[in-house]
Amino acid sequence: MNGSQVLVLGSGTPNAEADRVSSGVAIAVDDQPYIFDCGHGIVQRVVQAHARGLIAWDSTKLTRLFLTHLHADHTVGLPDLLFTPWIHGRDETLLAFGPAGFERMAGHILAAYSENIREHRAAHPTSADGYKIDAREISEGICYQDERVQVQALKANHGDLAAFSYKVITPAGAVVISGDTKPVPAFADWARGCDILIHEVYSSAAFVNQPPAWQRYHARVHTSTTELAALARAVRPRLLLIYHQLFWGRPPEALLAEVASGYDGTVISAKDLDIFDL
Repeated sequence: MNGSQVLVLGSGTPNAEADRVSSGVAIAVDDQPYIFDCGHGIVQRVVQAHARGLIAWDSTKLTRLFLTHLHADHTVGLPDLLFTPWIHGRDETLLAFGPAGFERMAGHILAAYSENIREHRAAHPTSADGYKIDAREISEGICYQDERVQVQALKANHGDLAAFSYKVITPAGAVVISGDTKPVPAFADWARGCDILIHEVYSSAAFVNQPPAWQRYHARVHTSTTELAALARAVRPRLLLIYHQLFWGRPPEALLAEVASGYDGTVISAKDLDIFDL
């Protein structure tokens, strides 16, 4: 399938769920995917999407990765992303971008799996480069560009953990991915007019029932449905796609209603393997 598409690989949170894996989004342009975050299960989701005919590309095309931050639910799938596509036949080094600490993380993963790498290279006809990672720590601004896309990074507020939001500019339009973040003043102007805004959220209605310590944490480093509605009014995306949703016992339609009470644009609650054309 040529053109530009957004594929939700993982729409979940750190809390394991029966029908959602943790964070991962693919933006594919002319069948070249760019992956944003790699929580557990995203390679399996790519395999499923390919098997179902949702995408023409397969796991061997997973060669570009952008991390919003280094929390486990956004990175624990990195060994899978390195080694499974390699076994499938990927022959290209994974080019990956992320915040401070990412280079050290990548080095430790390769060290931890050194015996796996050694044995596979000795026993199987795998490429010499397909398991490797070129991990680059980035700052704000344009962090990547090729003939298909330009990727821009903006600092996100996720407490004392280095974090970024990303804007992906394609020939068909722009996609903004919030990552985990408290709203920051620069975000609305930076994201304004994007075609798809993919944003995390927690339920304002259920927030009041959370223990005080969790209330303090989430209010400090995440975005409530009330805050997201205000942000969406400023950004005015063609589509607001909410992911990394903290339902806290409420159904997806309840979160949609919370956002819709303060925002009159199109809002969709993301599910794994949802796909959208740009």
